[in-house]
Amino acid sequence: MSKFDYAGYFGAITPLADALREHPTRFWEPTPERLAQPHEYVLYLGCNVLRTVHLAEAIVAVLEALGVDFIALGGPANCCGIVHHRNGDEATARRLTANSLAKLSAPRPKEVLVYCPSCHSHLDETLPGDLAFDVPYRHVTEFIAERLGQLRFRRPVQRRIALHAHEGFRQQVVDSRHTRTILQAIPGLDVVDLPAHEAWGRACIPQTIAELGAGRFDAMVASMFDAAREQGCDGIAAVYHSCYRELLAYESRHGLELLNYVELLADALGLGPFEPRYKALKQEQDPAAAYERLASRAALRGANLPRLRASLQAHFAPAGPPQDDPPA
Repeated sequence: MSKFDYAGYFGAITPLADALREHPTRFWEPTPERLAQPHEYVLYLGCNVLRTVHLAEAIVAVLEALGVDFIALGGPANCCGIVHHRNGDEATARRLTANSLAKLSAPRPKEVLVYCPSCHSHLDETLPGDLAFDVPYRHVTEFIAERLGQLRFRRPVQRRIALHAHEGFRQQVVDSRHTRTILQAIPGLDVVDLPAHEAWGRACIPQTIAELGAGRFDAMVASMFDAAREQGCDGIAAVYHSCYRELLAYESRHGLELLNYVELLADALGLGPFEPRYKALKQEQDPAAAYERLASRAALRGANLPRLRASLQAHFAPAGPPQDDPPA
C-alpha cells in the first residue's frame, strides 16, 4: 500500500463541487434506481472536473441541448482507478475500475462518452487486459463534433482565440481535431492553432509539470501566451479541464483570458451562464474569505463544512496549488 493520501486527495473534491455548483443536486451521482434505467449514452465525467464544476455543468447542458438521452456519472465514488494505479496500489485500482465499468454498463448504453483524458487513457490501457467491457467509448468532443448541425447557435462570439492542444499522442490528436472543429463552427469565433509538441504530454497535469520541471513548464507557458498575443488573440482555450485548472495561475501574469472550449460553446448556444467560480477563488487566494462566502451555500447542499474548509485551504492557499496526482 502506497503512502499517498487518498482521503485528502479525493476528500477535497466533492465539498468544493457542492459549494460551487449551480445544479440543485449532485448530477454526477445518479441513484442506483436511475442508473438501472436504460439510457442511450453515459457521460463519464471522471473525478477532477468537479473541482471546476462549472465545466461539468456546461458539458451536461450541451448534451441536453442536443436532445441526447444520457446520464452523467463521475466523482470520487465513480473513480476509474487511475490514481491508485499510478501510485502502485494495483489491486485497489483494479477493484475501482471494475466497479466503475459495472456502473457504466448498468444503463445498457450504446456508447460511453468520456470527458476526462486520464480516464480515457486508463480505460485504453486497462481494458486490453482481463477486465470485460463491451460498451464502445470515445471522447465527448468527437460526439459533439459529429452533431454540430443539430445545435442552434443563438449568438456570435466575436473573439480571436488560440487553441491550447496536446498532440503528441494519438488520442490527443483526435481530441484536438474535434475541439477545433467545434470552435470553428461557432459564429464570429476566429480560431488560431498554437504549436503543440510531445513535451506537453497528454494533458497539463502535475506529473507532467514535475517531469518537465517548474522552470521549463513556466517557459513553455510563457512562450504559448506570447505566441497567442503575437497572433492577435484575446484568449486561449484549452481542450482539457486539467489544462484549464493548471494554466489559470498564468492568466493574470500574461494578460490573456484562459478558457475551456466548452465555455465558448455554451456561450454561443445561449446556455448558462456557468460562472467560473474556481477561477475567481484561485485568483483571490483567500481560503478564509472563500469559506465565509460559501459555507451557508454549501451547507444547504449537504456539504461537510469542516471538509469544505480543508478543501478551500488545499485549493486556494497562497502557498501553491492543491496536492494533485497525475490524473486530469
